Amino acid sequence: MQELKFTLETVTPLFLAGAEPRQGAELRPPSFRGALRYWLRATLGGMIGDGDLAQLHHLENQVFGAADEQEGASAVRLLLHPFHPVSPQPYQRSRSPSGKDYLYWSMVASGSPERGNYQPPKQFIPAGATFELILRTRPGLQDAESKLEAAVVALWLLVQLGGIGSRSRRTAGSLCTHPQTALGLDFALNATTPQQAAEQLRQGLQIIRSTKFRTIQKRAPHVPSSFDVLHPTTAKIWVLGTWRSADEAIEAVGAKLRDFRNRREPDHQNVGRWLRGSSIPTVQRAAFGLPLVYRYSSGSSGTVQAQAGQDQIDRRASPLWLKISKTTQGKFFAVATLFNARFLPERAKLSARTQGQPPTIDPPDDYSIIENWLNQFAEKAEVSYE
Repeated sequence: MQELKFTLETVTPLFLAGAEPRQGAELRPPSFRGALRYWLRATLGGMIGDGDLAQLHHLENQVFGAADEQEGASAVRLLLHPFHPVSPQPYQRSRSPSGKDYLYWSMVASGSPERGNYQPPKQFIPAGATFELILRTRPGLQDAESKLEAAVVALWLLVQLGGIGSRSRRTAGSLCTHPQTALGLDFALNATTPQQAAEQLRQGLQIIRSTKFRTIQKRAPHVPSSFDVLHPTTAKIWVLGTWRSADEAIEAVGAKLRDFRNRREPDHQNVGRWLRGSSIPTVQRAAFGLPLVYRYSSGSSGTVQAQAGQDQIDRRASPLWLKISKTTQGKFFAVATLFNARFLPERAKLSARTQGQPPTIDPPDDYSIIENWLNQFAEKAEVSYE
């Protein structure tokens, strides 16, 4: 049996709960395992491409297991131990509109008791909570070292590029580690500028891509890829800037995103026409993710979603991950990862859920609108990796 231990710290509010998501918040190993599986799949796709899903799932299941008997239980167990008791807190909207509220809009209370649809605010584990994460291989496991190595790679990517729980693509659930090196990967950033942080991320990605998974045959993914793939042709990464605190970073990122998207043309006028039955080219803002809710002062409203044939596609996760990093120097960076994955299944269209029946329209054909938003960060440094 082999194991590695990591001390993790929450950098931003962590919205993570069990069967009753609005009744509490807790550290849940299955949620962490799911997040690690996602990042392992992304890096494996960057190695073997996105064409052979059967091989990809087999490699993934060898590490984190599968429900069927052939693949068996997870090779790597994951255990979580908080260092101190944590009291979850309900998320409260700010007194004045804030960038943070824009990013975490679905975490606030909604509905009303009078209408019978009241939903309390989601609770979160606050920033600064520390816990131990243990990655441990099953006893008697063959090739245990390589399985543990794959899990460590996934954890490094989760810590550096992602987050966990609700709104994790919008900075919530960001994590950092205490200074630690495992398998040549530095888990704690010690940068003071975006350029230094970008260089440290580049070095880590280079180690993963050049020295890990050495026995598998390398193939390039399609562009765009069929799922989120960590490869230079299908994923761009930037460090957006430096802030004195996580709250300042969240507020700055959220305010820029809100101001960029609010009443943005030509979408604002076009969607209004579309909801009244006219055909329009597309909804550019949809590239940030679906669904989108539009409300107009005239009283008209509708929800932009998608459909493939007769099947409704209610949700398309954003291709853009936004996370907040905390360094050993007390600096806070925002890191953006944009995956150039296929936006919708082939021949799927955007549709509008409204009183009428507007015609379906084409989805956005690229993510240029997201890159235009990212260009607002004057200090941003791109992470160049091969």
